[in-house]
Order: sequence, then C-alpha cells, then structure tokens
Amino acid sequence: MKQANTTSTSCDHAIYHPFTVQPDIPLLDALEHAAVYLNCAEVLAHQAPNIARPDHSSPLRWASQQMLANARALIVASITGQQAAQAKVDV
Repeated sequence: MKQANTTSTSCDHAIYHPFTVQPDIPLLDALEHAAVYLNCAEVLAHQAPNIARPDHSSPLRWASQQMLANARALIVASITGQQAAQAKVDV
C-alpha cells in the first residue's frame, strides 16, 4: 500500500497561539494540566532522538514546542487570574 505524501507547515514563525485558556477553569486544574503538558514534552524530548527516524525530528520538535506553549499559556493564565482575584480582594 502506498502512503500519501503529506507536508506539514512549520508554525515556528507564528507569534500567536491558536488556543486560549478558558477563564473559568479552576486554578488547580489548570496547573495539573500544565504539569501533564510539561511531562509529555520532557518525555518526548528525551526519547524522540533515540526512537524516531531522522525525517520525523521536525514534527516531533514542533509537537514538543506546542506542549510547552500550552503549558506556558496555562501557567500565565493562572497567574493572571490569581492577580485579578487578588486585586478584587484588595479593593
């Protein structure tokens, strides 16, 4: 069976993220999800060079970057939410 040729485009040049964090996610849930993303990115980064073919390195690197970006978005949104909540209490 012949595989179809697929091409992927790199999103490295994008300065935006296609996902946003929902404001009503509980802080603990957001941080737990961020930890999962970070763990997955770490595992992928450590194992990919040993198990992947060289032509797969770019998509695996991109996947790892996306996991890191999602974790970062969750953490930044969590901090922003906590700061906003604290500002309401301080008023």
